Amino acid sequence: MIVAVAVPAGKVPQWHAWAIAALRAEPALTVRVVRVPDSRPGPGRPLAARLGVAALAPVEIAAEGAELAGADAVLDLTGGGVSAEAPRGVWRFRIGEDDDPALPAGREIASGAATFTTALLRRTGSTTEVVRTGRFGVTRWYPGTIRLALGETARWPAVVLSALAAGAAVAGTPLIVRSAPRPLGALGTARFCGWLVRRLAAAATASLLEVSEWNVGFVHGEAARLLSPDPLEVRWLPRPEPFTFIADPFVVERDGVRALLVETFEYDHGRGVIDALILDEDDNVVRRERAIDGATHLSYPYPVEIDGELYLVPETCERNEVALYRCVRFPDRWEREIALFPAFDGVDTTLFAHGGRWWAFCTRYSRGSTLALNAFHADSPRGPWRPHALNPIVVDVASARPAGQPFVVDGTLYRPAQDCSDSYGGGLVIARIDELTPDSYREEIVQRHAAGGFGRWNRGIHTVSFTRGRIVVDGKYTYRDLRKLPATARKAVGAARRLLKGGPANEATFA
Repeated sequence: MIVAVAVPAGKVPQWHAWAIAALRAEPALTVRVVRVPDSRPGPGRPLAARLGVAALAPVEIAAEGAELAGADAVLDLTGGGVSAEAPRGVWRFRIGEDDDPALPAGREIASGAATFTTALLRRTGSTTEVVRTGRFGVTRWYPGTIRLALGETARWPAVVLSALAAGAAVAGTPLIVRSAPRPLGALGTARFCGWLVRRLAAAATASLLEVSEWNVGFVHGEAARLLSPDPLEVRWLPRPEPFTFIADPFVVERDGVRALLVETFEYDHGRGVIDALILDEDDNVVRRERAIDGATHLSYPYPVEIDGELYLVPETCERNEVALYRCVRFPDRWEREIALFPAFDGVDTTLFAHGGRWWAFCTRYSRGSTLALNAFHADSPRGPWRPHALNPIVVDVASARPAGQPFVVDGTLYRPAQDCSDSYGGGLVIARIDELTPDSYREEIVQRHAAGGFGRWNRGIHTVSFTRGRIVVDGKYTYRDLRKLPATARKAVGAARRLLKGGPANEATFA
């Protein structure tokens, strides 16, 4: 497939260069960059660039001097709407409500919104469709927020056009045209700056002093209970020891023992381990066993059975791998067997069988641990694993990150997901999976659950699993404590070391 990229006569922002590089990296695409002399010039020095958003720094792009005519698809980066036509459409980006190249997401931030969206649009003849959208959280640091959003959005043309070149059908929805918003103006810009300062101050205070305490509880009902809007009534386990928490619950029964596998986190140590809490018939904990301990953080002890043997796939993104641990003695002895995804910083990897193959869903630490859902498929859970043609299949801070075991109700597959739009693990989302093949994916959000009625642990919910007619959930309680300061310092030192070693610099929240 021949892809022509229309660029303006002057320089382009850095993230447009990323988009072109991603296209050129795809072997199925032949890319030519075409300069359009009479296109609308971009802003000379946008405010966002002055705030340190490197993704908007102007760079030179070499152009081949070819024509747009004759290309199978055209990516319009001029901002002015080129008049070319192409059989596979003319594509362009839309960033935020204003689509303002000088201040992306400026209106949303000025209004205090927690999220903003980007979109990839396709025009074919007189019809314009939205082919891909992403919802991004407004984080503490505006340059990082915009870099993450534009870095992700820049990959989309390469992903979608490569899928088209391979014969996949890429559907879109009609673009709803709204009247253009009024310019943000001086007052709006002042509000924008004010909100940035408030967010930064609140985030700094939270990072230094806020302690998240998670606990695990049980809800009567089968998985179908999660499809109802009725509030979840939880019976909680006793409160964890001070300055510790348990989270990410999964129940496994083996050899006459029923164990609740959880992440146990101690702030004094600054990392999680996997514990097995042995349950009696009434879901009371009768003893605790250490299951897996390592030199780096462990969480999300996802169980899977392979050929009659029990395994765990815990989150080990700090080791930059997704590994399979075999049960040697249940529930307290596990041995690492293989890396399912070596050199891959997968987060909350969730394995399940569907449609005659195995699937693995996860986000990535280095690309926003709560932002983009990636899918992989294989004939065996041991691999080899192949990426979905449209990865990431969901880009939405409110529904991307896995939140426990997928389940089937009346023959329909559902996946639990985290809603991190307002805060990490702030809510639970249930998505109905309508289509899942190696080159297509469709889902619809059918239910959301908040933690407002959870008593003490009413600030979040981010994992569900099932046991004996009960749903197992976790809940979050937050408070401020000066004793967090040493743990924060150790975490900052660890992040700095990873950055110096070339590891992911993305901020992660453990639990």
